[in-house]
Amino acid sequence: MVDNIKISYFNCTDKFKKKYLEYFKSANLVDVNFDTLISNVKNEVKESNKLFRDYIIFKYLYDNGGMVLDGNFEFIKTINSFFNNDFFIGFYDDKDIATNIVWAKEKNNKIVKEVLDIIKQEKYDNITDVFSEITKKDLHNNYNYVLKFDENSFIYPYDYFYPIDYEKIGKAYTSNIKALFFDNNKKLGFRQRNKLKTLRRIGPTACEYLFTTLRRFRYSVGHKKYIFMQNLKRKISVKKDAGIEETINTLDKYLEAKKNGQDIEYLIIHNPNWLGVTSATKELFENLLPMQEVFLNSNVDTIVNKIIELDVSQVIFSAFNYGWDKIAIKLREKCPKIKLKSFWHGSHSQVIEEINWGTNLMVINLHKAGVIDVMGTCKASLVNFYNSQGYKSAFIKNTVRLTDDVKEKIAKAERKNDGKLKFGLYSASTDWRKNTFNQVMAASSFENAELEVVPLKYELKKLAYYNELEIVGSNTHLKREDLLVRMAQRDVVLYVTFSECAPMLPIEALEAGTLCIMGHNHHYFQGTKLHDYLVVEREDDLNAIKEKIKIALDHKDEIMQLYKEWKEQNDKESTQSVIDFLNM
Repeated sequence: MVDNIKISYFNCTDKFKKKYLEYFKSANLVDVNFDTLISNVKNEVKESNKLFRDYIIFKYLYDNGGMVLDGNFEFIKTINSFFNNDFFIGFYDDKDIATNIVWAKEKNNKIVKEVLDIIKQEKYDNITDVFSEITKKDLHNNYNYVLKFDENSFIYPYDYFYPIDYEKIGKAYTSNIKALFFDNNKKLGFRQRNKLKTLRRIGPTACEYLFTTLRRFRYSVGHKKYIFMQNLKRKISVKKDAGIEETINTLDKYLEAKKNGQDIEYLIIHNPNWLGVTSATKELFENLLPMQEVFLNSNVDTIVNKIIELDVSQVIFSAFNYGWDKIAIKLREKCPKIKLKSFWHGSHSQVIEEINWGTNLMVINLHKAGVIDVMGTCKASLVNFYNSQGYKSAFIKNTVRLTDDVKEKIAKAERKNDGKLKFGLYSASTDWRKNTFNQVMAASSFENAELEVVPLKYELKKLAYYNELEIVGSNTHLKREDLLVRMAQRDVVLYVTFSECAPMLPIEALEAGTLCIMGHNHHYFQGTKLHDYLVVEREDDLNAIKEKIKIALDHKDEIMQLYKEWKEQNDKESTQSVIDFLNM
């Protein structure tokens, strides 16, 4: 412990007072009477002020300097190096700053003074908003990285001082832990007590490794359980198929439209929960029929009978879900003249993913059996392969066609002019195909960069933190319109994935007026300058991603003009490819 450091503490139990005395042996320890502090500030700030208690703490800190501890802390690691900071405070969770531990190296600290002045104005209800004004950042979207401001002042993530997961939001013990804050108003559950015992026994670094290993094992078991349950659903009867009402109601609407003279030549079935597939399907086809998994034979019969009653000439399956094979087989049996086609959005690299590969094999076997007439795909290389194997296949070109109201929202999207290079990384799954970690690393190689990630996982926050990259985002997926607006507010969208067919997101980003760096795994832009400017040949090469970003930024105006020309031609070819597919 550094000598002569002033440590002031209050509102702690005798047990923790003893701990403080043992840990801070050579420090200047002061047991403060909090009631006295209250009386000292009544003339400066109203008691009705929602930040009255915070004002008391910062006023004491301004007058005395040193470290203030409000409550019970157990120190796990030395914090000697932190005393070189001019000021520090910490987050309590992923979006809220706490004032239970605060440090100011000297009295009359300017940051502390600024906090006091803002609290007096009664502008905010919480201390996080106060520091958001001071740092000029929205700290409610901190996402657990160390924030340095005003040269030598810091705000530390919650895993430094508040790692106990009272809120059950997924806090974890990491090697960053310096102290544990114990909330007297909340009780620890059985699992938390055992985790604490483990932490004290083996230390933070070993604890982090142990719990990470256990978490990976749990995810693995969970994945296998999911596969088992999916297989089980196909073998046992269920009371009700999810979303069946939407399917039946849509068919009834088409039947009513037919009675009113509307000619409906085909239906295309899609799962509305598969957002990417649904988006691609809507851009290309009409007469969409939403349908989830179908297990009950009674529902299969109802759907088939209504489709036959509708008397369409063909039915297309966009992707393929459980139970759709029963519908295809029964349609072929009851109506031999109807054409049945598939539109697959995956690639052969997904052979390692049991669910995706299983459904693809289902389509291939149905084609071999004469149930599926034509297999459509949006990956050009697959058409050549299937044709060489004797299958009847078709190439359907994806495109993006935005409505006027969406275009208007994009046009109104404002980019903050704060001097930062703003990256976006969306559909950021942490599986192998998305190559997410390499893209985070590439973004971190740029100075003054900010990366928005959706969905934002803890592993990505941690990687960004260790590479001093500012990262923002959310854990929930975005609706398509919201995604387009977000992309319009970025300088560069990253989509350097290992495996794709004809990804929608790169075209959506360019359509929103934003550069998109992508992997070399699709047919877009082949033989054009756009390929040279935007496509990374070696997706796992960080320097290759970095250099491609630089090239794209240097040629943005030219890229957008070239894209406009390419898009116009691609739209024509896309429309023709759908016509050709429907005529097969």
